[in-house]
Amino acid sequence: MKDKKMSIKTSILWNTWGSLVYLGCQWLLSVLVIRISGFENSGILTLAMSITNMFYSIAVYGMRTFQVADTENEYAQGTYVISRIVTGGAAFILCTAFVAANRYDQVSGISIVIYMIFRLGEALFDVYAGFFQKYWRMDYLGKSMVIRGVAMLGSYTIFLGIFQCLPVAFGAMAVSTFLVILLYDRRHVKRITSIKFDGNFKKVQELLIRCFPLVVYLFLNAGISSIPRYFLEKFSGNDKLGVYAAIAAPTLVVQMASTYIFNPFVTAFAEKYHAGDRDGFWKLLFTCVKVVTAVSVVALAGAALLGKWGLLLLIGEKILPYTGLLLPLVVCTILTAFSWLLCGVLTVVKDFKGLIISNVAAVVSGSVASVIFIRLWGMQGTSFATILGLTVEIVLLFVFLQKRIGNSAALSRS
Repeated sequence: MKDKKMSIKTSILWNTWGSLVYLGCQWLLSVLVIRISGFENSGILTLAMSITNMFYSIAVYGMRTFQVADTENEYAQGTYVISRIVTGGAAFILCTAFVAANRYDQVSGISIVIYMIFRLGEALFDVYAGFFQKYWRMDYLGKSMVIRGVAMLGSYTIFLGIFQCLPVAFGAMAVSTFLVILLYDRRHVKRITSIKFDGNFKKVQELLIRCFPLVVYLFLNAGISSIPRYFLEKFSGNDKLGVYAAIAAPTLVVQMASTYIFNPFVTAFAEKYHAGDRDGFWKLLFTCVKVVTAVSVVALAGAALLGKWGLLLLIGEKILPYTGLLLPLVVCTILTAFSWLLCGVLTVVKDFKGLIISNVAAVVSGSVASVIFIRLWGMQGTSFATILGLTVEIVLLFVFLQKRIGNSAALSRS
């Protein structure tokens, strides 16, 4: 017997709670690595995160929103799982090739590859999370994120503390992630829907082709923040990247919290768009914007008033010369939250052309700015380049969204 759907309010609360716990655990990875083994290993961790972000986008293929919005069940649930295995394999091969081409030192290279295996676990979870979200059982999703977060952080801390070796710690994280998926997520997904694969590989191919614009957009979107950090490591080394990451870690709460607030509304956006409810669509969007804005104001105020004290408490006196990096980084995360919101909405309305054009413009402008700004202003230039790229993206995304909703409204009246 399948489980019943939960209310939207209850689902959102569970999703928010689980997401915040998992986000907190991820944030502690960056804090603990400095406490346990210093800025150099922090730089390697940040490099691994930045590089794998690009290839993680290939693994998830931008399919989560498409999956949740597939209210007509055009594709079988097993088709989504098989497609994730295919994209995950491709992402791992490409990541490994990238590491080999860049000739990183042995520790950095192995760390990136093993961290990518951990990210593949997150990508596999993402498809199960899509099932939980689609059928409004985000209590399962929230509980899973709590379990995975605690298991990930615990295994990382124990193995890093004992062996003082990042690849070993990353390997422990990967094992714990896959175990939670196997023992918890699969079992609970089966309680709400069937995930058996029907053997139709043509449908898998068709799904991958249809979602290809999404993976292109997502890959580009990941590059907006990852490319400036890539150049920072190239120009200044792992130590500077580690310092930058240490300051950036607390600010991620803003963009991730905003994303978790938006994600449960994906189905509602899809329903209003397909029903031609233009006013309801815009009202829902502006509600999300107001929430993100409120979170942003609190974050800016908190960073201005308590940022220096908080960084000193978390990292120690060695971070004090760099606290000026904090406010621009908070602005980066706020803009990232707004860009993710608009990208998600454009995905719902299937304006893939607008997504790709906006993100190409952001990546190009941000990359050019990185080369110039980092040479001029060092670590601060990394934030300035990211801010420029995100601003370009947000403006273009909003223009494309207005055009798309206007056209859909005109069609619904005809």
